[in-house]
Amino acid sequence: MKVVRYLLVLVLSLFSFQAIAHNLYLFAQYDGDEITGRAYYSDQSPAAETYVEAYQLGMGDNPELPIVSGKTDSSGHFVLPVTTTGPFKVVIDGPEGHRAERVADNIAKRAMGRSEFELLREDLHKLKDKIYLYDILGGIGYIFGLFGLFALLKAKREKQ
Repeated sequence: MKVVRYLLVLVLSLFSFQAIAHNLYLFAQYDGDEITGRAYYSDQSPAAETYVEAYQLGMGDNPELPIVSGKTDSSGHFVLPVTTTGPFKVVIDGPEGHRAERVADNIAKRAMGRSEFELLREDLHKLKDKIYLYDILGGIGYIFGLFGLFALLKAKREKQ
């Protein structure tokens, strides 16, 4: 009967893909006039219509209050115009308690606006945060390893 329980738990855990947690990620950069970026989840879906706030680090009058706030668009992009200088911390609060923080990267202002370099940086950032199949298989391997260790210890205890 115990074997049936373990098999049932194993089968249910393998088919519960909708319950896999996802993280909220943030890409932000500052060019002197505005903070731009994109918010997305670990499955690369955009964090649409999500509130974004920017805080000035170091020289702000009140570090508790944001200097500018806004919302992401339907594709997760945002633009926050700023009038002060300095490093900025960008915070995004998503639904269900998701939250991401990042210090905006300072980049040189380009005459063309959004250049190929900025797009490349965003693509690299997204690839770094993506969940790959080997990550999932590695996690399943850890679970099986812990289960095997538990079974080994239990078998030793029953032998004695």
